[in-house]
Amino acid sequence: MNPLLDQHGVTVVAISKDTPALAAAHRVRDELTLTLLTDSDLDVIRAFGLLHEGAIEFRTFLVGGVRFPLGWPVGFKRMAIPTTLLLDEKRVVRWIDQADDYRVRGDEERTRAALAETYG
Repeated sequence: MNPLLDQHGVTVVAISKDTPALAAAHRVRDELTLTLLTDSDLDVIRAFGLLHEGAIEFRTFLVGGVRFPLGWPVGFKRMAIPTTLLLDEKRVVRWIDQADDYRVRGDEERTRAALAETYG
């Protein structure tokens, strides 16, 4: 989807509750080039109304600085609801896509349609 975003001059910024070290490990592991912001205390995530408090927490193990789930739940945790916001050059929100299920990420076709509608 990067060519489409580049075509419209869209800058992608991601925010998560990860620590800076974990975000850096994800950047390397997933070869990410977008800007990653961290909000370990969930202050910004909460301020935007994107807090999900009932996410299932799984037992994890650490490999190369990244935690991986083992497969069985051990409780609940707080996290950000996956949400895509499209803001224009004046920082006006033009489109919001938010999943009902925190395990579901943004949809490329919906994003493509929003870009076409917003930028023509």
